[in-house]
Amino acid sequence: MPLPSRRGILHAGLLGAGALAIGDRVSYPRPEQTALRHDVASPEGTEMLRIFAGAVGKMMAMPAGDPRGWVFQWHIHAVPDDRSKASELARLYPNTSDPDRLLAEAVWDTCEAHFDPLRVNFFLPWHRMHLMSFERLVRSVTGASYFTMPYWNYTDADRRALPPQFRSPDDPLWKPLFRADRNPGVNDGQPIDQVGEAPLGLNAMMSSVYADTLDGDAGFCANLDNAPHSAVHVDVGTRERGMGAVSWAANDPIFWLHHCNIDRIWASWSRAGGRNPADEPYLDQIFTFVDEAGKPLHIRVAEVLDTAPLVYTYDRYLDRPLSSVPFRGPSAMRFTQHAAFHELSGRVALGSGPTTVRLNADDGSSGYFARLRTASAARRPFYLRVAGVRITRQPGVSYEVHLAPTASARLDRTSGSYVGTINVFGAVIHGTYAGQAPAPYTHPRSYSFVITEIVRNLLQAGRLTTPPSVTLLPTGRLRPGGAPTVENISLVSS
Repeated sequence: MPLPSRRGILHAGLLGAGALAIGDRVSYPRPEQTALRHDVASPEGTEMLRIFAGAVGKMMAMPAGDPRGWVFQWHIHAVPDDRSKASELARLYPNTSDPDRLLAEAVWDTCEAHFDPLRVNFFLPWHRMHLMSFERLVRSVTGASYFTMPYWNYTDADRRALPPQFRSPDDPLWKPLFRADRNPGVNDGQPIDQVGEAPLGLNAMMSSVYADTLDGDAGFCANLDNAPHSAVHVDVGTRERGMGAVSWAANDPIFWLHHCNIDRIWASWSRAGGRNPADEPYLDQIFTFVDEAGKPLHIRVAEVLDTAPLVYTYDRYLDRPLSSVPFRGPSAMRFTQHAAFHELSGRVALGSGPTTVRLNADDGSSGYFARLRTASAARRPFYLRVAGVRITRQPGVSYEVHLAPTASARLDRTSGSYVGTINVFGAVIHGTYAGQAPAPYTHPRSYSFVITEIVRNLLQAGRLTTPPSVTLLPTGRLRPGGAPTVENISLVSS
């Protein structure tokens, strides 16, 4: 897979004499025995949450420039967008040779891949590394060497309210976990997918490949980034100062339990047979975090793709949904039979209302319907791919995607035409990389949805005899100047 050069293995002048030379190898320290991560709703998980709350309180009380402190760890994910990285460095570290400043220069604003979508395949390993290093900090700060990060199991339909400990601002123990910048209803205990704009599902686990195939499946990693990852972010927090904004998300303590569950979903997909990338440039990529002593911690991607060598496990794993695409060998990972498509010359803007695109038969012939029925009869998987999505400003909405809706149909998540939702969390690049003003992504994002059962149901209903239409519907009011554009929508069979 291509690796852009937004940053090298290490930043120039990373840590003076402590910097790694190209070719140096690093090893992540292994725990002596297997650690078990628990559902936060379990008795074990609640005990771990008690330790976590104590750690958050202690870290928030540390100086903002302390690498072990809350602010520094938050800035690793992203520096808040009401300031620049340069101004924050100057404010906290007047001495330009301060080792902590050099470390901050290297690790702040390094979230993958919400600064450049071309690096989306690093999304999962980067956040796994960040979670592991943060877990170690909690152990150090609290002295609880047995601590493991609990996960928020919102994949369970009965667990989609924010855990009550995060909604208790007056409780002496739990108040460090409270944040006011959450969406209305979230701090009242309402299920986030009911008060928010995005549904929570495991459709990403239906993907059979990790990375984008470029003409079919956008890949497990990108699809998981979309949902439930981005869905939870925009459902929980506001897009100004909360979980719904990349540069503020890590200030909310629920961020860590959310990403622990995302890591569990990845571990479940791998455990079921999913194959992670194996090309050397990907495996050799090194990211830097902070260890218990506030010193740099260098980790190679190759070290974190499998949880077994990391000696941690989860109390419960997830099964892949029904109709998931079977895992196959590398020779069968490309999808070239486009049943229908629409190449959007000049791109189409998604507006404040429904945007409908009529697909075309890929060869312009009348054989489209026969090929569609043949593929369905052979029980081949079908995908709807929305590719080349570009966003210049945060639109403030997500987009529901509907396949072949009827003129009289009500377009919502209960409709038989509903495919999934595109959640545009992290729509713009932080000013650190784009100058002082937000800028559009330098590379577009692609999304895909496994729609095998939807296609079969439509065929059984006597529909899809002609290439279908696709409607994208915003979940709310679009912000001025925030209209995303789309380059290609295609219905693909393998």
